[in-house]
Amino acid sequence: MPQTPVSATTVYLDQPPSCLQFCPNSPNHFIVGTYLLTETKDAEDNIEQAKTGSLQLWQLNSESNTFTQIQRVPLPYAVFDLHFHPRDPSILAIATSTGSIALFKVTPGPVPELTHLWTKSVHEDPSIPALFLAWTPQNWLRERDGFAVTFSDGRTSVFVADDQVAECEEVESFEAKQKIEVWFVALATARQNGEDDVAPFMFTGDDFGALRTCRFGAGEGEAMKPLIGDAEDRARHHTAGVTAILPLPLPVTVEADPVLLTGSYDEELRVYRASRRGEVLAEMGLGGGVWRLQLLRVNGELEAGACSFLVLASCMHGGTRVVRVTRTEGEWEIEVMAEFTEHESMNYASDVWKPDGGYDLQGKNVSELLCVSSSFYDRRLCLWCVTV
Repeated sequence: MPQTPVSATTVYLDQPPSCLQFCPNSPNHFIVGTYLLTETKDAEDNIEQAKTGSLQLWQLNSESNTFTQIQRVPLPYAVFDLHFHPRDPSILAIATSTGSIALFKVTPGPVPELTHLWTKSVHEDPSIPALFLAWTPQNWLRERDGFAVTFSDGRTSVFVADDQVAECEEVESFEAKQKIEVWFVALATARQNGEDDVAPFMFTGDDFGALRTCRFGAGEGEAMKPLIGDAEDRARHHTAGVTAILPLPLPVTVEADPVLLTGSYDEELRVYRASRRGEVLAEMGLGGGVWRLQLLRVNGELEAGACSFLVLASCMHGGTRVVRVTRTEGEWEIEVMAEFTEHESMNYASDVWKPDGGYDLQGKNVSELLCVSSSFYDRRLCLWCVTV
């Protein structure tokens, strides 16, 4: 039976939390993004909507299991998503309700400080929100740094970015066959002709349940490498919107099909082979829409032997799950290790404390996870612990 932890601490925010992440360079601190929708009526009883938000810097005391807010930055837009840069742990990017991306810097120290660097429009229509942002892995762009952004009109765009000179330039745009929300984009790389020859992949998931796989070659070009494959599974396997995609760090060549974990509104977590038609290798219902997936740790032999993946899942109305996904002799199994169900509304964001900082717990002999999870409408942050 799964563990059913209870909260050690619960606090209530001034605005609904939409996303959160621990600071990789300041392990006892985390950032929460918020999304507040305000409706007012004008003189003719027409309803006008305004979306605002904030970034909030919180401190975790792991000895007393308490939170303290140490900084709040009000924003003129709502925050849909936030991610720290994978190679510069001081840089944070957010996707906003006005079709823009904003960069912030976290200065480490006894009392860290969150500083705004720049905000850039990434869609010509500010009424189209940016839904999700993914930083490019090493060498995904040709000697450049950047990110991919999804939008509510079905577009996914790739940008080069430079936090030092406030540069943000679109280098490629991918339109959907139907103008529907693209909830998620994941970027990954595969080896092609040796360790130094990297072939990029891009995976997107939309509100109709379709998962799209774009493969890029290693040939000559500008910032983007050439597109050599573009396949959509036509929603054959997900019966509702695809809301989370986690490429597993298995050895892959460009000729092979990557293996992913996917989450959906249909409440299923799937081990998914990203072939042209797609293939479900294992699946399990998690009791709520699987909105976000975070890889915490990998154990075992990735090349061909048995291996397992420890994953944190934010499951909307179902709360938070800690899941272990195992491959043994080519067979896949999903095990729910813990269920946290105290949240009374949508759990859109969760993260795990990394005592030594960084982005995950890889290589760390950690037997207990200290988790922070949130829920949207009741504006709640909870701290809880589970044994792994």
